[in-house]
Amino acid sequence: MTAAGVEAVFRAARRAWPPVPRCWIAFSGGLDSTVLLDLMQSLRADLPPFQAIHVDHGLQARSAEWAAHCRSWCARRSVACTVVRIEGAPPAGASVEAWAREARYAALAAQLGPGELLLTAHHADDQLETFLLQALRGAGPAGLSAIAPWRAFGPGFLARPLLGATREQLAAYARARGLAWLEDPSNGDQGLDRNYLRHSVLPALRARWPQAAHTVARSARQCAAADAQLQSWADGTARAGMIVDGALMLAPWRLRAAPERELLLRHWLKAGGWPLPSARMLATIADQLAGAAPDRQVALRYPGVEIRRHRDRAHVMVPLGEIPRMRLAWPDPPQPLELPAGLGVLSLEVGEGALDAARLRGRRLEVGFRQGGERLQLPGRRHHTALGELCRAAGMASWLRDRLPLLWVDGELAAVADRWVAAPFARPPGVAALCLHWRRARIGVADPVHRDDPPTVS
Repeated sequence: MTAAGVEAVFRAARRAWPPVPRCWIAFSGGLDSTVLLDLMQSLRADLPPFQAIHVDHGLQARSAEWAAHCRSWCARRSVACTVVRIEGAPPAGASVEAWAREARYAALAAQLGPGELLLTAHHADDQLETFLLQALRGAGPAGLSAIAPWRAFGPGFLARPLLGATREQLAAYARARGLAWLEDPSNGDQGLDRNYLRHSVLPALRARWPQAAHTVARSARQCAAADAQLQSWADGTARAGMIVDGALMLAPWRLRAAPERELLLRHWLKAGGWPLPSARMLATIADQLAGAAPDRQVALRYPGVEIRRHRDRAHVMVPLGEIPRMRLAWPDPPQPLELPAGLGVLSLEVGEGALDAARLRGRRLEVGFRQGGERLQLPGRRHHTALGELCRAAGMASWLRDRLPLLWVDGELAAVADRWVAAPFARPPGVAALCLHWRRARIGVADPVHRDDPPTVS
């Protein structure tokens, strides 16, 4: 492929873009991004306004020199160049490569304005490497889709207009145009999986199958199309009542075949913005949700996520911390009280509330959590009712019941979160009122209290 052929690959990709207000080119100074920026400059009359952006990870001793090279290269061609420096370092035990990639994309996304387009210089050999790495990790259609030519990204979009050209073709273009570029010494480190593939595996593969990059790219496109069809089916099924108020409805879900259950489970988690488990963990979660007895408490965990069942619905949430066992003094009620274990914030606010302000004035206020055996007399009732019974009647999930903040006044239970007020502390007509407001943390997608449950008494 000649330089004109690389330009034709770029132009073909460009025709698929919708109108965008501005483009950013991720510019490392290496071969690929240098070719992309040169193409953009030579075709700028037909393109939206654009500028370069260089991300300095600070991981290489010469990273400051690379940033200076990028600034100088752009200055000579009258292209604006923004350099973003990433502070910090990967956590102990983390993959440096993965940390750098995530930090780089986060930094790039932070620069985009609404509807703007980020361009990266991924090419056909990158696509081949990614496809093989995903296959070696046992990925399904989503992973084998490899590098998408276009996708949503931050407040805008991300495009890879050079996926139709190989690394060798980009190098030929650069030589024909007399371009100079940097070589990252880490690209020769075969301790990294991608570099091992690039230097030790792919030369032998290309010797036998010279068109491997292009044929595997076709397979990646077919996987992307298959994944899109699966996601469309899952989304339509979810909208037809499989997912309600953020919860997975287990009764209709169990009727599906095992592969469909796993697909819907993955769709549910992904739609909620939750980290996805491995394929093996996903299958385990699906089996346990499908096979658990109706009266069994189900709590399934993987890093950063907890899935619990309540009334044949599955709810996803951040892992719940330990329930505090002691009461917290609230010496200054006009000031909000931050609850421990990420359980939110309590405040007493003047207004349309159910608490009698006079019954709280000058008394000792404490906040605790359910220990078992708590009872309170609701307004209009002659007898006390167990708190557990009230929670069950309200259709409240067990994990939420245990995390309701309880307001104690001089050792007497006065209110349960923002749901119930005990009769001795209830506001009589015409007197100043207080509202106990619980600004809660994310305990599940939504509080698992069903709309068809009996109404609560407050």
